[in-house]
Amino acid sequence: MLNKDFLKEVLVEDKRLLPLNTVNWVNVPLFDELSVIKLWPMVRSDEQFAKCFPSKLPKNRVPDRDYFFNILNTFQPDYLRTIIEHANK
Repeated sequence: MLNKDFLKEVLVEDKRLLPLNTVNWVNVPLFDELSVIKLWPMVRSDEQFAKCFPSKLPKNRVPDRDYFFNILNTFQPDYLRTIIEHANK
């Protein structure tokens, strides 16, 4: 996720980096229902969540899976817990 374009956005305070001690780490099972490709369009419009991701991603690319789910768990832990429980059923 960290590239020169994202760093430029961080330096002008359009985007932000979280201190590692504030991130709620999570291990998400590898289920089709829990793919970044399916969830990214649903959550990227959340303003607080989107501040931690680049404005533009390369064509046909999504954020790194671990990074995505750790940030999602930091800002929306109840939502993530709900979709993991649903996927387990």
